[in-house]
Amino acid sequence: MKRFSKGVFGALFVLSYSTVAFMTVTAAYAADLKGKPKAKRTAVAEPYYEPAPPAIWQGLYWGASIGYGWGTSEQYYDRAGDHGTASTDPSGPLGALTVGYNYMWSPRVLLGVEADLGLMNVSADDKVVFDGHIYKTSFGPFWGTLRGRVGWQMDRALVYATGGWAFMDVDEVSIGNTPGETARNEDWRSGWVLGAGVEYALMPGVTGKVEYLHMDFGSYDGYSSNREAYSFDNRVDLIRTGLNFKF
Repeated sequence: MKRFSKGVFGALFVLSYSTVAFMTVTAAYAADLKGKPKAKRTAVAEPYYEPAPPAIWQGLYWGASIGYGWGTSEQYYDRAGDHGTASTDPSGPLGALTVGYNYMWSPRVLLGVEADLGLMNVSADDKVVFDGHIYKTSFGPFWGTLRGRVGWQMDRALVYATGGWAFMDVDEVSIGNTPGETARNEDWRSGWVLGAGVEYALMPGVTGKVEYLHMDFGSYDGYSSNREAYSFDNRVDLIRTGLNFKF
């Protein structure tokens, strides 16, 4: 019995001594850590990698489009002291082939140039305007543009503005009811064009677009054979959709 008691007390003594020693060492280590200043973390700047320009936009491309045009053709006349204005509203289908080049000036900003050559049948019915005179208007068959483009690309989508030079075949005539009263404007006319559009990458190398253009060809002054003064003023708006294919 005594041996058992001594063994138990001995074991308790060793356990108590070990516990006190462990607590003493732990407290000393904690105090040592508390006294040391914490090391500051230094922020390391990660390298910046500028994304490459999207391959779908950069480079040379060609395309085709179809659409609808409508416009205004105004006539001013001054005949034997009588003067006034008349107008028609021609409209009709159109189409064009396109070639262009895109350059990614930055990862988001696109600069480009684009040219069109197309056919249109934008015309109006004959209109009796004054004293039995008949005013006829037809735009086409040929038309085209040479434009710059500035766009903002958002992954697969591109929103852009465009503007430049436009030309169009114009045939308009004021037919008089007596000899010498007929005046005609049949020629190539040039002017300016402004517009905007949205283009979307459908698949690698192929994009689709919807575009609006406004073309203004200014005024053309002329005289009939008996010196009656006429002036013709022409404007055309169009909306079209098309596909572009990268070379």
